[in-house]
Amino acid sequence: MSEIFDTYEDQMTNFFRVDVAASVFAIIAGIIHLGAYWGFWWSPAETGAELFWRVGITVACIVIATIIVASVSAATNKDAPAADERESRVQFKAMRNMLFAYSGGLAILFMESFAGVSEPMALAHAVIGIFIFAELVRLPSLWVYLREPG
Repeated sequence: MSEIFDTYEDQMTNFFRVDVAASVFAIIAGIIHLGAYWGFWWSPAETGAELFWRVGITVACIVIATIIVASVSAATNKDAPAADERESRVQFKAMRNMLFAYSGGLAILFMESFAGVSEPMALAHAVIGIFIFAELVRLPSLWVYLREPG
C-alpha cells in the first residue's frame, strides 16, 4: 500500500503541495496564539484589538510563507501536472471531514458558551483551538484518502 503513496508523491500538483503547506502553517500559527493565551510565550492579548492585530500579523506571515512555498514548489516541480481529478476528490473528502469537525466543535462551543466560556477572549481562543483541531483532522484525512487505490 505504501507504494501507492510513494509513486503518487512524484505526481502531485503544485497546488496540492502548497495547500498542505498552508494547512501546516495555519496549525503552527494557531498553536502560537493558544500558547500565548496560556502564557507559554509572550503575554496574552488583553483586548480584542490586540488579538486582532496579532491574528492579522500571523495571517500575513502565513500568506508570505505560502507564497514562498508556492514559488519554490513551482520552480522545483516544473513537470508536475496542472490538475488531477483524483486530488480534487481527495481534497473534497478531506475538506468535508474538516468541516464536520469544525461545525461540530462550534456547535459544542455555542451550546456551552453560556456555561463556562462566556468571556470574549476565552471564546475567541476556543474558536482558534477548534480551527486547529479541524486542520488536524484534515491533514490525516488527506494522507488516508491518498493511500486508497485510485
